[in-house]
Amino acid sequence: MSIIPNTPYLRTVNLGYKYKILPTEEQKELLNHQMFVYNQAYNICLNLWKKEQLKNKDLDKKDKIYRKATSYDKVVKRALKYRKISFKTVVTQQARINFLKAVKKAFSKDTATQRLKAIEVAQTPKEKAKAYNIGMPTFKSSKEPCQSFNWNNQGYQLKKHNNSKYIYLQLMKTLIKLRYHRELPKDYKLSSITISKDSSGYYVSFGVEFKKQIALVVSNNNLNITKSIGIDLNGYSITLSQDANNIFNNKHNNQIKISLNHLIDNGAKDRKKIRYAKAVKMLERKQSKRVLKAKNSKLKLGSNHKKTQQKLNKKTKKLANQKKDLYHKISKTLTDKFELIVVEDLKTKNMSKNSKGNEINHGKMVKQKSGLNRTILNASFYQFVAMLQYKQTMLNDKLFAKVNPAYTSLECSKCGNRDKANRPRQDKFQCTKCGYKDNPDIQASKTILKRGLESFGLGASLVDLKHKAFRSASLGVAS
Repeated sequence: MSIIPNTPYLRTVNLGYKYKILPTEEQKELLNHQMFVYNQAYNICLNLWKKEQLKNKDLDKKDKIYRKATSYDKVVKRALKYRKISFKTVVTQQARINFLKAVKKAFSKDTATQRLKAIEVAQTPKEKAKAYNIGMPTFKSSKEPCQSFNWNNQGYQLKKHNNSKYIYLQLMKTLIKLRYHRELPKDYKLSSITISKDSSGYYVSFGVEFKKQIALVVSNNNLNITKSIGIDLNGYSITLSQDANNIFNNKHNNQIKISLNHLIDNGAKDRKKIRYAKAVKMLERKQSKRVLKAKNSKLKLGSNHKKTQQKLNKKTKKLANQKKDLYHKISKTLTDKFELIVVEDLKTKNMSKNSKGNEINHGKMVKQKSGLNRTILNASFYQFVAMLQYKQTMLNDKLFAKVNPAYTSLECSKCGNRDKANRPRQDKFQCTKCGYKDNPDIQASKTILKRGLESFGLGASLVDLKHKAFRSASLGVAS
């Protein structure tokens, strides 16, 4: 279907809607049992597949035999019946479907390439063994705090509750109460149901397909450049190329803290204070002592260990939810107001690599790098960028670009001069050519926007920044 800019149209959107479940004790037992069944079915499938791989290992391609989906289902049912475990066929089939998806993903082009690269780089036997297992499906444990199982889009019903804040989900011949904090879209089609639990409780996620009215289709032909913004992501702030006070207009004022008119606090410092508070560290030390004691005495961990771990898990979950809530509010406001959003194409995995080294090559400045890694991971760059991307492109049909992050903090956004001397200190930027002064992070966000506009042919020139050589005597790069 050809879409004409500035013409409203209906777009098919797939989204997940998550609600908290308020189950009774009986319902908790039922849900826990289905999670256990799901794990067992998945593990049986994985065990069968591993045996199949061993048999086919030394055979010719013509002689290799592979199981069909129905064969997996038969073996799973027979094994569960033999062990006298009651089960729902839907749950076991969903476990088999997800297992086969995991196998397919393990041998996809991207995963296989990643695995081969890791094998080439690996130096020690331990690293090689780890590299061979990258992306491969693993056995599921029912002892983990986070568990889930899937249900298809049949055999369920949503029923009204006396209180509009709640709703009932009828599943497996029982009415499960949900906290209905937001309405499902009109005329939706349900594709899947996932019931999960973690340290904070039980949840249900609905995979929903619906039609959304798109009012404005943005392209590089009708883009309003004044409604474009560049974003520089740091460990402790989100820096915007435009005045943040004009964007947020005191909206969510209690949560969104703005400094220097452009820097939004991402809450990392507040989360760090709670995460590494004395009380939390004391509990963690207790846990490590209990684990060590149990390991040495070969005894099982007691109920105190379980209770303490639940406390720590709840704290971690609460901090994760606070960060997610803040990022949703910031990303929603930005995607509503801007037609083009440009961010850096950051490789978080590479940025937060362990510098410990191995038996052959020992690491350098390990303690400092581990602290930097914690800061990078705590900021969750990928999570924030993913929120911006799906809200900007899928929900609004606007423009979104990722640009090469190389030298954004050293390149002048006014004249394009790149020089290490442009940034004499961490907190200072002054161009050696035109004399432009600004905060380094604000200046970097303006450079990011400039590169994004150039990628759409709207800047001064079209430049492929990934292949352009950076030649500067002051940076010591060979010409």
